[in-house]
Amino acid sequence: MRTSRRLRRTVAGLALACAGALAVPAVAAATPTTPTTPATGVNPLLAAIAALEGTGSGDGTGSAEGTDPTDPVGDALDAARAVLGAAPTVDVAEPDGNPLALVDAANGLLQGFGLTPFFYPTAALNCSALPGVPFGVVPAVAGAAPGPYTPTIPGVGALPTLPNVDTSIADPGETLYAFVPAPGGIVNDAANKSGMQVAWFNVNTLKGGFADMGGLADVISSEVIDGLPPVIQGPARDLVQRNLAAFPSAGVRLAPVATGSGTVLAAVFGQVTHDGKTCAFFPTVGLTQVP
Repeated sequence: MRTSRRLRRTVAGLALACAGALAVPAVAAATPTTPTTPATGVNPLLAAIAALEGTGSGDGTGSAEGTDPTDPVGDALDAARAVLGAAPTVDVAEPDGNPLALVDAANGLLQGFGLTPFFYPTAALNCSALPGVPFGVVPAVAGAAPGPYTPTIPGVGALPTLPNVDTSIADPGETLYAFVPAPGGIVNDAANKSGMQVAWFNVNTLKGGFADMGGLADVISSEVIDGLPPVIQGPARDLVQRNLAAFPSAGVRLAPVATGSGTVLAAVFGQVTHDGKTCAFFPTVGLTQVP
C-alpha cells in the first residue's frame, strides 16, 4: 500500500512540474503568487513549508488523501509543495489574444453552483469535442465554497430542505471543491469519474493532503441522498437526475474535503476521460477562507 501511495504522489508531482514547464501556442505561461501577509510581507505558504521541513518529516510516503496517521506532517508537506508547484499555469486565450467565450460559460456554471472561482482558468489540449476550436483546447475552471454547503443546481436552485434531514454536501470545517469544463467541450463522459484531484493546504493549521474528485451525481448521491430515509431516497435521486439533465454536466467533478477552519490554498489538476480521449488539465490554484 505504501509503495502505491508513493507512486501516486510522484505521478501527481510530475504532472504539476510538467504543467509548469510546458509552453505551447495559445497557452502562455503565467506565474501568479500566493498571498502575503500585509504586516510582514511573508508568503504564508513558503513559511509553512519551511516550518514543516524543520520537523524532518515529509518523505512522500503519506496517504494520497492526507489521512495517514503515521505521517501527517509528510502528507501536509507533500500537499503544500504540490500547491506551490502548481503556481506556473496557463492563460487560456485564442491566438489573437481574445479570451475564449467558453471560459465565461464554464464560470457561469461554477457560480451557478454557488462556488467562488479559482484565480485563473485551466485547459486541456487536443481534447475538444467542439468543431473549429484552435488546438482542440477545452477550457475549464475550478472553484470552492466553505461548509456548510447545500447542493445548488444551476438554473434550479438549492435542494429542498427537509425537517431533521441534513442535505449539506460539505459540513462546517469542510470545503467543497468543484471542477467545471466548458459546456460542450466534453461529451460521453466516461463511467469511471476518477482522474481529477485536489491538493489542499491549510496555512493556519499546517495540515494538508490530497483528495480524489468524483462525478457530480455520484458525489451528491453519496453525501446527501444515501443519508436520507430509505423511503425518500428513490424520489430524491430521480429529482436530482432530472435537474442535472437540464444543464451540461459532462466532466463536472466535486470533492468535499475536511480542510478545517482557516486559510486554505488548493490546486486542482488531473484528467477527464471522454469519447475515447484522455484530457489532461493543467493545475489551477485557489484560496478559500473557511470559518
